[in-house]
Amino acid sequence: MNIATLDDFDVIKSIFAPHQKTYFPHIRTDYIERKIKSGNVIYEDGVVIIFGVYKRKQKIGNQQAERGDAHIGQIVVQQQGNGNATKVLNKFFNEMNTKVWLTVRSENTRARAFYEKNGMKNVGDTSWSNGTIPGTIYLYTN
Repeated sequence: MNIATLDDFDVIKSIFAPHQKTYFPHIRTDYIERKIKSGNVIYEDGVVIIFGVYKRKQKIGNQQAERGDAHIGQIVVQQQGNGNATKVLNKFFNEMNTKVWLTVRSENTRARAFYEKNGMKNVGDTSWSNGTIPGTIYLYTN
C-alpha cells in the first residue's frame, strides 16, 4: 500500500472536493492533513482511503468492534469505473489482515453496492445528526 505523504495533500484534497457537499460535508482539510501525518491515508492509483485501527473496543451503531480491528473513515476515487478502487480496497483488506469496519449513508446505494461486491457484509444500522441521517454498518472479515 502506498501511504500518503504531505506531498500528496493537494491532490488528495482535490479528489475529495467534488464530493464534499454530498458525501463528505464533515471532512475538513486539517483532518486530512492530520491523518496523512499520522500515516493513516492510502493514496494509490487515484484512490484515497483514510483509515484507523481501534485502540480499544468500540461501539459502532448496534455493533461492537474489537481492539485491533481496522476502520475505514472515508474512501474516495478520482475516477469511478476503472477498477482501481476494487484493486486498492482489496489490497488494503489483505495487508490489514484483520476485521475492517465502515459506515456509509444508507442513501448512498452506489457505495453500498461497491462494498458488497467487494465482500463486505451489511451488519447493522447507525445514524448521524441526532438520527436524521440513517447509515449502514459494513464489516469485512478475511
